This record gives sequence, structure tokens and C-alpha cells, in this order.
Amino acid sequence: MYNVTILDAIRIYNSRKDFILFNTDKEYNITDFRLTNDILTFRNHYQHFRLMDVIKKEINRGININ
Repeated sequence: MYNVTILDAIRIYNSRKDFILFNTDKEYNITDFRLTNDILTFRNHYQHFRLMDVIKKEINRGININ
């Protein structure tokens, strides 16, 4: 489970993009992210990627929001 700020969670939840690519620190805090439809362009710049439908379900289930 990843930790995000409340503003980032709102931005992610309201996005119409298909993918989220993101980097995390050692405590699983999302340090930076990109919402995109073109995963191939940005894939090498980020550690993780997820389909937005999966992330939105995780937010609904109770992702940790700081």
C-alpha cells in the first residue's frame, strides 16, 4: 500500500488518464507521479506503474492518505 497526500489522491481519482507511473521512497510514500495514456514514453523514468482503474479501487478501499 502506498501513501499519498489528500490533494494527490483527489487528482488521481478525478483523472481520465489510463495509467499512473510513480516513484516511491523507502517508506512507500509516492514521491512523484505522472498520469498518462502513453506508458511507453515515460516508463524508464519511474519505478512503478499501475492501471488507473486499479488505483481508483485502492483509493476507495482505503489507501493511506496523509
